[in-house]
Amino acid sequence: MFGTNIGAMVGLLMAALVVVPVSFGVAARADAKVRRLSQSRAPDPNPRGPVAGVDERCDQCRQLATRAWLICGGASLVAVAVVGVLICVG
Repeated sequence: MFGTNIGAMVGLLMAALVVVPVSFGVAARADAKVRRLSQSRAPDPNPRGPVAGVDERCDQCRQLATRAWLICGGASLVAVAVVGVLICVG
């Protein structure tokens, strides 16, 4: 059927199953750090010094969390698709 290589599909499934928990862990930690940084920062209309550094770190962690959640979701979709193909083929 369509020249599907079962070994390659199993390898792709294994890679996806490794990427999902790793990216989930990174995303969860980054989200927790964003939450902690946003709670610890004092509202200041004129950010200078350490507050500006906290804002920058918060933005970096938010970007990291967004990327990690996207990777986690993409790897989950790949894993589901590969399992579906393997079920249909096998």
